[in-house]
Amino acid sequence: MKRTVFTQTLKEQRRGLIGWSIGLAIVPMIYLPSYQSLKEQGSLDIQQNSMYDAMGLSDFASGTGFLNSTVYSLMGLLLMLIFAVTIATRTATQEENGSLDLLLAQPISRTGLLLQRFAALAVQVAIVSVVLTVSVIAGADSGNLEVATGNIVAASAGLGLLALFAGAVALLVGAATGKRSLALGVAALLTVAGYLANNLGDDWLRKLSPFYYANGASPLVNGWNAGHLAVLVVAAGLALIAALTCFDRRDLAV
Repeated sequence: MKRTVFTQTLKEQRRGLIGWSIGLAIVPMIYLPSYQSLKEQGSLDIQQNSMYDAMGLSDFASGTGFLNSTVYSLMGLLLMLIFAVTIATRTATQEENGSLDLLLAQPISRTGLLLQRFAALAVQVAIVSVVLTVSVIAGADSGNLEVATGNIVAASAGLGLLALFAGAVALLVGAATGKRSLALGVAALLTVAGYLANNLGDDWLRKLSPFYYANGASPLVNGWNAGHLAVLVVAAGLALIAALTCFDRRDLAV
């Protein structure tokens, strides 16, 4: 039954996964191929201001800055987070509509069910991360951004783990409350707070933000930072453990 929950979740969400994958593949190809022509026209000589700082956008004229500003700090980031959080709230959705009791009537524990759901989330996040990475590499090559392929993979890994952490937080709130809207709201609030803390906060505040560990070490420039990625893995793991504990002990609305 455990395997069935995992595979059934992937089967039920396959169309959504395909749609999100297409969207994430398109985003880099919208921006990156035009980089060289925009640079030659002087269109990327943009003066920095507080709004750009708040959004984590800077240095549009360099290949790494343009890639980071358009994909890893803007559209790619936004889509990845929305995807993960939306997928992670499935259990809370089923509890609200009453279909969760059909699963729990089978010989599977609550923790087993939630673990399989998290595994399905992790697989889907990995898939869209790979799709985004391949598209970025192709777009960067087309636009002559001159960003190392290994650094692109490192940046995508950080983004994928950030999305997984956000999904784990949404899973935790859903497991603790059984409310999909609350899970979405809390995850969105914490995401915005972390985003602003990383871009506008002092050093100590930035280090409290998961965004710092995803992109704070400038992986597009400096490559892999195993320590930062490990922090995201541990944070997602702690959120999962808390979710399992809450879900196992709470009276479910089924």
